[in-house]
Amino acid sequence: QGGLAGQLLAIFILEFGVVFHSVFIGLTLGTIASDELTVLLIVLVFHQMFEGLGLGSRLAVAPWPSNRQWMPYLLGCIFALSTPIGIAAGIGAKPNNANDQKLTNGIFDAISAGILMYTGLVELLAHEFMFNPYMRKAPIRILLLAFACVAFGVAVMAILAKWA
Repeated sequence: QGGLAGQLLAIFILEFGVVFHSVFIGLTLGTIASDELTVLLIVLVFHQMFEGLGLGSRLAVAPWPSNRQWMPYLLGCIFALSTPIGIAAGIGAKPNNANDQKLTNGIFDAISAGILMYTGLVELLAHEFMFNPYMRKAPIRILLLAFACVAFGVAVMAILAKWA
């Protein structure tokens, strides 16, 4: 039971981090200048899609108690609504001054990047590499392949960030 409680706690921490991050992504999108909107929207659609896949895969394999089988659906809906709520708040709070707008976007970007780094490193990668019994016993070539896949994902996200 302690293992189950720990797993579910990790899922709720991941959910909180991803939802909080998505709200700030929405705030950024809501306060961005209209000439930068198209590129950022395309990048964020892919970003949110992969973030949703990561969260969804974690929700799908969790051993939910029989009286909480509805919980992954609720958590998925909360994630799906977090970015639109952030966009609406960003549109409502959009500064009129261009310098204030850039400062606001920079602050929101920094907060969301910090949340995403924590969530990705502590809640996802640590659980997949350090706490996964298969990875702890895996041969070095599997570990190197897993590391290469993570590095490839980081490179792709860096390229997307260059465009955004």
